Amino acid sequence: MRVVPKSCLLFFLFSSFGFLQLVAQEDYKIRIAGQDSTFVDAISLDEVELFSQPRFKSREEWYRYYVIRKRVLKVYPYAEMAANRLDSLDNRLNQINRKSKKKAYTRKLEKFLAEELTADLKKLTRSEGRILIRLVYRQTGISAFNLVKEYRNGLRAFLYQTTARLFDMSLKRIYDPYEEYEDYLIENILQIGFSQGVINSQKAAISIDYQKCYEKWSLAKKD
Repeated sequence: MRVVPKSCLLFFLFSSFGFLQLVAQEDYKIRIAGQDSTFVDAISLDEVELFSQPRFKSREEWYRYYVIRKRVLKVYPYAEMAANRLDSLDNRLNQINRKSKKKAYTRKLEKFLAEELTADLKKLTRSEGRILIRLVYRQTGISAFNLVKEYRNGLRAFLYQTTARLFDMSLKRIYDPYEEYEDYLIENILQIGFSQGVINSQKAAISIDYQKCYEKWSLAKKD
């Protein structure tokens, strides 16, 4: 049986759809006291959301959280890039009328991005790859499998999915922090990272109510 390098999966994941803290502002207000008026300095601060870490019952759970955090911070920029590239690809393809030219454009972009990203992507572990697949869904609203199917064809999607299973990955995997505890941990890590400016904040393509997720899993951990 031929063994397919794990880098191939990650390359196809990206190439298939086109790309294989607080800041204080100084302000002034006037205070009027009787007949006198004086200038007083005032500081206007941006709103800051505070996010609590999940409750952990053991040191092992705490350690697991920080391992996941390291992986999320590493692969999130690729998921963010996925959303940006997909938007650019859609906009460009909408401007091209001929089907043959659309295919030629997609192939040309794939080649360029493969050369640009392959060196980095092949360094990802299986665990990082699994998180990346979920984050791609978070940022694009489409599973990696459907991205391949839509921008390539069903046969390629089937082959990529089969290859992914060899590495304990599913390209059909979605992101659901309401039902999957690890996805909730990932969302918590993202929200803290956004608020602290550790990672760039990009709006998710799917609807996520973090407070509801937090309340559900906080209650679940009490049981």
